[in-house]
This record gives sequence, C-alpha cells and structure tokens, in this order.
Amino acid sequence: MGLGKTIQTIVFLYSLYKEGHTKGPFLVSAPLSTIINWEREFQMWAPAFYVVTYTGDKDSRAIIRENEFSFDDNAMKGGKKAFKMKVSGAGDNFGDKGVALGQLVAFGDEGFFRVLNGYKIEHKLLLTGTPLQNNLEELFHLLNFLTPERFNNLEGFLEEFADISKEDQIKKLHDLLGPHMLRRLKADVFKNMPAKTELIVRVELSPMQKKYYKYILTRNFEALNSRGGGNQVSLLNIMMDLKKCCNHPYLFPEPPKLPSGAYEGGALIKASGKLLLLQKMLRKLKEQNHRVLIFSQMTKMLDLLEDFLDYEGYKYERIDGGITGALRQEAIDRFNAPGAQQFCFLLSTRAGGLGINLATADTVVIFDSDWNPHNDIQAFSRAHRIGQANKVMIYRFVTRASVEERITQVAKRKMMLTHLVVRPGLGSKAGSMSKQELDDILKFGTEELFKDENEGQ
Repeated sequence: MGLGKTIQTIVFLYSLYKEGHTKGPFLVSAPLSTIINWEREFQMWAPAFYVVTYTGDKDSRAIIRENEFSFDDNAMKGGKKAFKMKVSGAGDNFGDKGVALGQLVAFGDEGFFRVLNGYKIEHKLLLTGTPLQNNLEELFHLLNFLTPERFNNLEGFLEEFADISKEDQIKKLHDLLGPHMLRRLKADVFKNMPAKTELIVRVELSPMQKKYYKYILTRNFEALNSRGGGNQVSLLNIMMDLKKCCNHPYLFPEPPKLPSGAYEGGALIKASGKLLLLQKMLRKLKEQNHRVLIFSQMTKMLDLLEDFLDYEGYKYERIDGGITGALRQEAIDRFNAPGAQQFCFLLSTRAGGLGINLATADTVVIFDSDWNPHNDIQAFSRAHRIGQANKVMIYRFVTRASVEERITQVAKRKMMLTHLVVRPGLGSKAGSMSKQELDDILKFGTEELFKDENEGQ
C-alpha cells in the first residue's frame, strides 16, 4: 500500500509496448473508485497509449463498444464490472501476448475470475496492497486464475492445508506461493519513509452510553444466558447494537434534533465518550498544524461526525460508499491541494481504504475498528505512503471494558497466530466467529458495568 503499484504497472506495460515485446491490447480491471486515478496516471506516464474507460450503465457501455473500441496498439481499461464485457471477436482474445491486470477488491469473486478465464489471455498479473486477507478458498481462486492447469482441485487444496497454524503446513504453503508472488515491503522500497506510531486509546462510556449499554444487555438476557441458547445471528445483532452504543447513543432512534435537522452540538458531544475525547484531541492537533483522517465503519456515525465538525467550526471533506467516481476524486484533490483549508477528512473504512492517496494528512483516527484488522491497515495506509513527509500518528479508539476491547484482543491474537504465513489472514474468514467467541465477547466487561451500578446505589 502506497508503494506506487499503479505507476509501476503502467510503466511496465508502456515498456512492453515501446520495446516491441507486445502491442497489446491490455485489459486493466480495477475498483470503480480508482478508475479516475488510473486515467490520470496513464496520461502522465504513458501518453502514447490509446485508453478507453469501459464503465457506466448498459447503454453507455454499448456506445463505448460501438464507437471507442479499437484494438490497434492500445491499452484498454475496465471498471470493477469488466466481467460484464461482451465484445465480439476482439473481446474474447487479448492476443498471443495480451496482458490482463487485476487490482482486486473482492478477492474471492468466482464469477469475476470465471468470466476473465473465458478470454484468451497469455499473461496475468494481480495487484494487492494488503497482505492477503482471504481465507484459503479465496486464495485458491486467485491461484486458479493465475495457473489453472496447476491449481484445479479446490477440495484437495482445502484438505491439504486444513490446519494452517502447524509449522510444516506453513512451510509447505510458503514453498507453494513462492513462485507466484512478488512481495515488497515499504521498508525494502522506501528507506526514508517517515515512521508511524499506532496507539490504542481506551475511552470511557458516557453516562448516557452506560444506560443504553445496560439496557441492550438486559433486554437480550435470554439470548445472552447460555441456558437460553441464543443463536449466532441474534448474538451478532446484539454485538452490532453494543458496537453502535460504544460509538454514540444517537445511532439509535430517535435522538433529539434542532429545527434545522442537525443535533445540538453540546449535547451531541456530551453523549459520547469518544466525541468528548476527539473534541480535545482535534483542538490540540489544529494548534500544531496537523491534518486528520477520521475513519468509521458506520456512515450514520459519519453523519454525526459532520454535525460535530460543523459545531466545532472545522472545514472537512467526506468519502463513503455513496460518493463515487468524479465526486470522490474532487474531494481528494481539494484536500490535497496546496494551502487547502480542510482540517479533517471523514472516510468510511471500506470505501476509503482503496487506491486513495491522502499523504497530506499525518494523523489518523480509527473511530471504531473493523472486524477485520487488515481493513484498518488499508485505511491508515492512505496517509502512511510514498509522498508522506511527516511522522504518522494513528489513534485507535477502543471503549474500555466493552465488546470493542474484547474484539480488539481477539483480532490481535488472530493476527499474531497467522503472522508466520507468507501473507497474514489466511485460514479464517473475516468476521467468522464461533458462538463461543461471540458469547465471550458480548459478556466481556458486563460484570464491571453492573457492579458499578450496584455500588452507586
């Protein structure tokens, strides 16, 4: 992440073309949110390429096929939905030396790979900025796409690496992946990369949050009582409610609003321990001329953070799943512009974690951690990347004695367990937890919470 994969890839394709190794065409399949950046970089680094961006609705794509597809010495790009391409003749054949590149979002999208495998492609390259966060099944689909003649038995593969925590299996997987993977670390590539420091900041629940937290637990007593035997789905729902409560009680209906539709700033901040802390932190950071990225998984929490920033008088930008294409790139450009007045950038962890360069910020606040720790790593790499001139500080907010604290502990343990594998995260699907794990997480901190109440009485 942040090592210039896009530029290196474009220059690689350009050199193949210029040195006469192949005239293309080249298919680049990338997340829709990164397409504008790919266009810019092609223009900058490979100006002689004829580039077609194949995105839009059905009618738009039909017009592009009819008027813009020309396969004479060109590069062609497609959005994340490139698998819907149906180009007669040329679309099925990327030449004897055609090159397909995939910058992946959904690693295990079988349909995507199945359709790409339908094209005649001689050379394939997959790009990923994160240590692979896949489970073994998704890893198999990647290997099957790259080398279908060797990796063609999913059941056998899963059986062979059933217990990935064993040392002999880790070594076997190392040996298997070695020929197919070029892994580069920031430390190898950019010797002068400024340091980053991550701090876990333990936050107290506000009095209103404690009331909500207790209410959620007591309302779901039957499901939480082991004899009551709550199923996995109901336990997950309870966990989501408790996570929302740790962020802000206004995430539940119906909090008080002003006639304008916004929340009264003072009450909004007082209701959440995290906002009280953020208020103090941002004032200090502003004084010291830092710029801040704030990540949350919940778009409704981003709405509350907008009201908070308006109340505090800070200028900001925002990106979430509902802001796409040109609007997203415009927000990034405004924030990165020399002398920009925007102090904060609000981002949803998933939507803001791919192919975005925000190295003009040097402070990251993870307002609530993702189930999968690798998504948070993607998030703070928006700032800690080539182009960053300052030390990067990462503050991860974790509510003390709550589900958040226990989830952080479990995630840390799992990352340590899988660290020996070539890429961390293999063997366990993100968010897949046993009923016992869920039970353990939900009950964490409850004794202290109710003990405090009894002592107060």
